[in-house]
Amino acid sequence: MTPKLDAIAMDFCIEMEKHGIVCVPIPTNESLWNSATNRFRSIVSQKHAAQAAGIGTIGRHSLLITPEYGSMVWLGAVLSEHEFEPDPLLAPICNNCNLCVDVCPINALSESELQQLDCWNHAFGDDEEQKTWKISCHKCRDICPYNLGSKNKL
Repeated sequence: MTPKLDAIAMDFCIEMEKHGIVCVPIPTNESLWNSATNRFRSIVSQKHAAQAAGIGTIGRHSLLITPEYGSMVWLGAVLSEHEFEPDPLLAPICNNCNLCVDVCPINALSESELQQLDCWNHAFGDDEEQKTWKISCHKCRDICPYNLGSKNKL
């Protein structure tokens, strides 16, 4: 999915350039570990940018939740100096029911901020048998009452 999102961002930038608008694609998944904050960081937090643009809100599980697609979204981004009209900010979608906190097998949500490294080490990794990278845990997403959104529930 990541290469597809990066290609879409690049294509968008090329199309915008045809209209005199310069954009720069942001890599979808190039976070670096910051030992000073003990957090993964990217040049831009795409989920925070999406929330600021009125696309969705960040839930207790630290995932972006959109009204249409719930947390079943992958994000891509571009930066531009051109001003675009944002959608209005959304009211919080997550009601802090804490189902995600309770279901987490490693208690990565027990603090107010997600314990990123614990979650990453448990949920993501290489599948040596299939020689691929995989997501092995998404219990917080599965149990969330808002994970599917209005369009995915159909």
